[in-house]
Amino acid sequence: MYSVNQVKHLYVVSKVNDPGESGSASLAANDPVGTLAQQTSADGWFMFFKYIGNGGVITTDRIKKRKVKWVSYNSAASLRKNKRKVVITMNSGVNNGAPVIGQDYIINFAFKNYFGMSDEDTYEKYASARAFSNNASDLLINLAISAAKNFSREVDMPFTITAGGVEVTPTTKKEDFTGTVSDITLTEVEQPWNLGRMKQTRPDYKVHFVPVVVDNLERYDWGTATVTEVAANGFIGNGKETADLEWFCMGERGDQYRGKDWPLSITTPDSLLVNPAKEYNYLTIHFWDDIDNEGPQKSERDMVFVADSTNNVALNTIAVTVATFAGLDHYIADGVATSI
Repeated sequence: MYSVNQVKHLYVVSKVNDPGESGSASLAANDPVGTLAQQTSADGWFMFFKYIGNGGVITTDRIKKRKVKWVSYNSAASLRKNKRKVVITMNSGVNNGAPVIGQDYIINFAFKNYFGMSDEDTYEKYASARAFSNNASDLLINLAISAAKNFSREVDMPFTITAGGVEVTPTTKKEDFTGTVSDITLTEVEQPWNLGRMKQTRPDYKVHFVPVVVDNLERYDWGTATVTEVAANGFIGNGKETADLEWFCMGERGDQYRGKDWPLSITTPDSLLVNPAKEYNYLTIHFWDDIDNEGPQKSERDMVFVADSTNNVALNTIAVTVATFAGLDHYIADGVATSI
């Protein structure tokens, strides 16, 4: 699910105390869990943070001057995944967009990596309808109803099916439609998730059209499938993904088997702070340390701070502070190099 180069620590931040001109902030007795306080050494050669976790105050690794590779800040909005939408229509260039009477129209939905990670793990579903007239609207309605019935056997629906403004379910009837239907729309559905056990994946599929005979020629292109992934389709936030990352990083600190040796495992659920229903801003500091003589190689590390996007926690300000301290002339903000 995740990996670590050498060291990665994640901290869920609810409050940042002002370090002031001294470069070091203090922690108060009434500060909540998740409070972060920047600390700068007296000689100015390294900085670190004090942090209040569920178990009390802890201290992060030391970040030394000129030993930071990069600093990256990502807002929750930039980490959203826009939902996929597929709009299926008749191709006006084939028989003027009209069905050929007597032909069986079949749509193939080919899913990749459905049962596992291999490309061999494919799964296919179909929608089919016979054209009893040259009315495209009637054919599309029948195809939508067929798709809904065929997908009704699935435990989890990969998308919702709508046609002519009507959400099509296995119980939808032709009489439920009014007016002309010009397309079938498939809109991605957010998939189930279970912390540390089942990653939230996204349906990966393509739409294919089984050929029909038009003027004695087999035509695979009787339909069109237009795919979009834009904000207007709705989005999936990063709360569940952030919760998985926190769970993984907590395992790196102690229980690397992550519950597999239960009941002898170290349990961490009570120490986890991410709310999967929320969205989170990210600050990642990639730095290293080395020592003289036998240890001159770089020991690379990641320090990740996440904060609920609805809280007024200025992780981007910390990004500028760390980058400036490290002697960098820029940091990465939402994927763009930003000068300091």
